[in-house]
Amino acid sequence: MYKVTSPSNARLKIARMLHSISGIRKHGLFLMEGPRFVSDYMQKEKPEWIIVSEEAAQLSRTTAKAAANSSIDVLEIPGKLFADISDTESSQGITAVCRLPSVNIDSIPREGVLLLLDRISDPGNMGTIIRSAAAFGCTAVIAGKGSCCPFSPKVTRASAGMNSVVKLSFDTDLAAFMLSNADEMVFFGADSSGEDIDRIHKGDRCTGLVIGSEAHGISEEVVEQLNGMVAIPMAEGVESLNAAVSASIILYVWGRA
Repeated sequence: MYKVTSPSNARLKIARMLHSISGIRKHGLFLMEGPRFVSDYMQKEKPEWIIVSEEAAQLSRTTAKAAANSSIDVLEIPGKLFADISDTESSQGITAVCRLPSVNIDSIPREGVLLLLDRISDPGNMGTIIRSAAAFGCTAVIAGKGSCCPFSPKVTRASAGMNSVVKLSFDTDLAAFMLSNADEMVFFGADSSGEDIDRIHKGDRCTGLVIGSEAHGISEEVVEQLNGMVAIPMAEGVESLNAAVSASIILYVWGRA
C-alpha cells in the first residue's frame, strides 16, 4: 500500500472527477465503492487502482490487502480525504477506480431483448433497471440521450456493480438506432395504454423494450419508431408503475416466455 496524505495527488484528483459524466468520459474510468462490490469486480477484472481510508472497516482492509497481494496499487489516505471521494453517508472506506467498459453499439448482438432507456434521469431507477437486466438475461442496455450516466457512483451502487457486467451503451440517439435496426428488430414501448403483456407474442426476432422518462414517458420521436406498446395488468385505480419496476416485470415475463 502507498500512504498518500496530499489532496493534490494526481490519482486522488482523478477519483474526485469521477462523480460527473464529463470526468467519466474524459478519463474513461468509474468508481466502484464498497468491499463486496470491489471484491466481486476483482474476480472479473483488475481495477486501475484502489483507494482505502485509514478508518476503513475490517472487511475493506482485508479486500485492500488482497488487492495489494494481486499487484493492484492501493492508496491509503486519511478519512477526511476519503470523504471527498466517497458517495455514501456510511462508507466502509474502500473504492476502486475501474476502467470504463468499451462497448461498440454496432457489436451488440441483435438477439434476445435489448433494453432502451429514454431519458431515465433517476440514478436509483437506472441502477435497479441495470441490475434487473443482468438478472433476467437482457442482451444489452442502451441508455439514450438525456438519461443519467450508467457509470455514476449512485448508479453503480444501485446496480450492485452490475453495470460492469451488462453490455452498456449510453448517450445514444435512440430514434436513429431504432430506425437503422427496423429490419432486424421489433420495438415495444412500456405504457399503460398498451396491449396486455400476456397477449403480446414477442416472436423470435430481437426485441427492443423502450422504458420512458419517469416524468414524461416515451418521447415522440421514439414513439414514431415503435411497433407497439405493451402494458402490465394492474389493479383498478392504479395508473402506473415506477420505471424500474415496469422494466423488471416485463423482462421477467419475457424471460420466462
